Amino acid sequence: MKITLLIAVLLGSIMTFAQDETLTFGFRKTAIQADSIQKLNFNTAQKGKVIVHKDKRLENVTEFIGRQKESIEGTKIDGYRIQIFFNESKTVAQSQKASFISTHSEHKAYLDYLAPNYRIRVGNFRTKLQAEKFKQELISVYPTCIVIKDKIELPIITLEE
Repeated sequence: MKITLLIAVLLGSIMTFAQDETLTFGFRKTAIQADSIQKLNFNTAQKGKVIVHKDKRLENVTEFIGRQKESIEGTKIDGYRIQIFFNESKTVAQSQKASFISTHSEHKAYLDYLAPNYRIRVGNFRTKLQAEKFKQELISVYPTCIVIKDKIELPIITLEE
């Protein structure tokens, strides 16, 4: 109890001296005269040279933002994909993706992460009917596959001769 009272008195006495001007440590407030500012010659300063080193990829990002596209891969539209697999292990998901690509190279496969699972989604289908048709081909190999609404890449149009 006495120690607490002693600490409180010491802190109180220190606080009262905090407002005293004797603790300014020698700093004085001085006003700068207008004519002393005019005496300063700012024109004697040398001109500097700034060299900016930037990554070349920064120009690509700047160009991409200027185009205002939805993604780096290109414009995306509403469509459907088939989710064929999900798992917490990235390596297992990558091996399943590789397995799918080896048997169905005509369809793209996408690996993405939605905590806590990695998902594999395949295809770029404009209609749900197209996705359901392909799902019927996959259901024997991937029994848990489902059709999911997603943003898809625009289909590539090829000119047949």
